[in-house]
Amino acid sequence: MGIITVMTKRSSLEIFKSVVIALFLREVQTRFGTKKLGYFWAVFDAMFMVMIFAGLKSLISSKSMPGIDYPVYLATTFLAFFLWRNIVSQSMHAFNANKALFAYKQVKPFDTVVTRVLLELLVSSVATVIFVGIGLYLNLDLSVKNFNMVMLAVLWLCLFGFALGLMNAVFAYFYESYAKIVNIFMAPLMFVSAIMYSVDSLPPLARKIILYNPLANFMEMIHGYYFHPLNTYYVDYEYMVYWTLIPLWIGLFFYIRAEKRILSS
Repeated sequence: MGIITVMTKRSSLEIFKSVVIALFLREVQTRFGTKKLGYFWAVFDAMFMVMIFAGLKSLISSKSMPGIDYPVYLATTFLAFFLWRNIVSQSMHAFNANKALFAYKQVKPFDTVVTRVLLELLVSSVATVIFVGIGLYLNLDLSVKNFNMVMLAVLWLCLFGFALGLMNAVFAYFYESYAKIVNIFMAPLMFVSAIMYSVDSLPPLARKIILYNPLANFMEMIHGYYFHPLNTYYVDYEYMVYWTLIPLWIGLFFYIRAEKRILSS
């Protein structure tokens, strides 16, 4: 009597989930190595930058924002900025880094970008938990004015990073110099994104120029909903929507057109 094997056909969503989970575990092992110390350095790298800049700023102008602990003020946007920057930069190289895996028909280039976004979210979450622990130990004021809106701002920032990351991944795959140009623009963003200062503290002309940077709007949104003395008066939500949807549309449009070429190259 023969054995009848029943093959269950999986949906596209189930295949996508399985591939992302497998890629996620591979990325964790590849990025951080097999030793636990690798995870420590991944978190400490971001935390070290936060502590250095927060310490310097608090020493220089600790009284410039009454009612706000400067280390907490800077840490909120430094962590958010590192999250966004890493999502964009890591996603940009996702196709080339996982090129060998495209031999498996279940693995799509799009999956690798999603995986790297999730990995950066994990690293950022761990770094945030560690910072909260340090803040509680130092008796810093960590109270949040509107937690739900802060989380919405962070998730929106991740979507913005994903949109740029996908768009850049497609262009960088076909044009090697594109990634170098993006990295050049990334360098000064830390200083023009309202991380170490509030938009309200700037002169009117500088304020108008800074707000053309969509990242400054995201940082103002996070600060405005996190700290009780601050507000979101200067945040242009419509501008942020455009900066999220347009790169996302461009990225998806060119990805769909180029997917077969990426898989076959």
